[in-house]
Amino acid sequence: MSSSRKPHRAEKVMTTILSPVDLFLKLEASSGILLIIVTIFAMVWANSPWGEIYHHMIEMPIGISIGGFVFELTVHQWVNDAMMVIFFFVVGLEIKRELIIGELASAKKAALPMFGALGGMIAPALIYVAFNFDGPGKPGWGIPMATDIAFAVGVLSLMSRKVPFALKIFLLALAIVDDLGAVIVIAVFYTADLAAQPMAWAVLGLFAVSFLKYSGIRKIPVYVVLGSVVWFAILKSGVHATIAGVVLGLMTPILPFIRKKEAPDKIKKVVDEIEDHLTQLEEDDENYLDEITKIKLEELHHISIESRSPLDRLVHALHPIVSYIIMPIFALVNAGVQLTDVSLGKILENHISLGVILGLFVGKPIGIMFFSWLAVKFKLAQLPRGVTWYHMLCVAVLGGVGFTMALFVGHLALKTPELETYSKLGILVASLLSAVLGLVLLNFARDTKPGLRGHKN
Repeated sequence: MSSSRKPHRAEKVMTTILSPVDLFLKLEASSGILLIIVTIFAMVWANSPWGEIYHHMIEMPIGISIGGFVFELTVHQWVNDAMMVIFFFVVGLEIKRELIIGELASAKKAALPMFGALGGMIAPALIYVAFNFDGPGKPGWGIPMATDIAFAVGVLSLMSRKVPFALKIFLLALAIVDDLGAVIVIAVFYTADLAAQPMAWAVLGLFAVSFLKYSGIRKIPVYVVLGSVVWFAILKSGVHATIAGVVLGLMTPILPFIRKKEAPDKIKKVVDEIEDHLTQLEEDDENYLDEITKIKLEELHHISIESRSPLDRLVHALHPIVSYIIMPIFALVNAGVQLTDVSLGKILENHISLGVILGLFVGKPIGIMFFSWLAVKFKLAQLPRGVTWYHMLCVAVLGGVGFTMALFVGHLALKTPELETYSKLGILVASLLSAVLGLVLLNFARDTKPGLRGHKN
C-alpha cells in the first residue's frame, strides 16, 4: 500500500518544484512568438508607403515639465532608456534567483551553463573583431554575445516532444549567464565619460534603498520613487540608465518576510480566531463578514503575501508585463529597418553585418559546444539527465538567436544610423538562420520519453 503512494507523492513534489519553471518557459515561448509577429510587422510598416509615419512616431519628442524643470526624450529613447529599465530589473531579479536558489546556485549545477555561456560569448566576439578590427564597427564586438531567451525558447517549444525538460533548463541557465555577461559589458565597455555628481546622487539613492530595506520598510511606492531617482541620476552620469534596473533587481530581498516554519502557525492561529468568533455569532445572524471577520481575513491575506519572497512576487507580477508589453514595444521601435537601398549582397559585403551574422550563426554554436565539451571532458561538469550531445548542438545553434540584447548593444555601440542599420540586419539574418537550422536539427532528434519532458500543468 505504501509503495503505491510513494511515486504519487514523489510526482507531487516534483510538480511543485518544476511547475514555476515550466510556467516561466511557457511564458517565454508565447512571448517569443509574439516578438516574431511584432518584428515582422515593424519591418513591413517601416518599408511600406506609411514608413514615414513609423519613423516620425519613434523620433517624436515627449517631455515632462514641472515648473522650470523640463525633461524630454524621443519615443525611441523613452523605450530604450526608460521602459527597458523594467526589463533589466527583471533580468537582475532572475540572475539573483538563479545564483542563490536556481540552476547556478551550486558549482556542480552551474558549471555546464557557465562554461557554455562563456564560450558562447568569447567565440562570437572574436569572430566579429576579426572582421571589424580597424573599421568603424569595431565598438560593436559585444553585439553577437547574448542569446534571446524568449525567441530561443519559443523555437524550442515548437518541438517540445523532442526536447528533454533538462535541456530547457540548461538553455534558461545559459541565457541567464549570457545576460549577466551582457550587463557587465554594457556597464564596463559602453559607458560614456563618467559625470561624478550624478553618479554620487545615484550611489546615495542606492544607499537609501539599502537602508530602507534593512529597516523593514516594505512599501513598494517608496522604492519606485527612489528607483526613479537612481535611474535619472545614472542616466545623467554617463553609465547607461538600464544598469539601474539590474542593480535594483540584485538588491531585492530573496527571503520572505515570514519564514516557512512560521507561516503554518500564524495561519492556524488566525483561522482558529475566525472559527472562535464565528461560533459566538447568533445562528440566525447572516452577517458573517462583519468587521472582525474582515480584519482576520485581511490578516490571512497578508500572511500569504508575506510568506512569498519579494523577489518571487515581483518576478510573478512583472514578467508578463515585460514579455507581452515591454519587449514587443522594444521590438516595434527597434526592428523597423528600411530596406530601400539594401540588398543581400550589400549585407554580406558589409563587415558589421557579416561579423554579426558569422558571430551569432557560427561563433555561438562553436563556442557553446567547445567550452561545454571541455567542461565535460575534464570532469568539471556533466550532461543533464536525458540530454545527448546532439541535443546540446541543437541548443547551441539556437543560442545564435540574439535579438533583444543584441539590438540593445548595437544601439549603444554604433553611433550612426547607417552602422546601426547593418548591425540590425545582421542580427535579423543570423537569428532567422539560427532558428531555422535549430528547428531542422531538432526535427531529426529522437522523440524524448514522456517522463523526461517535464510537467504540462
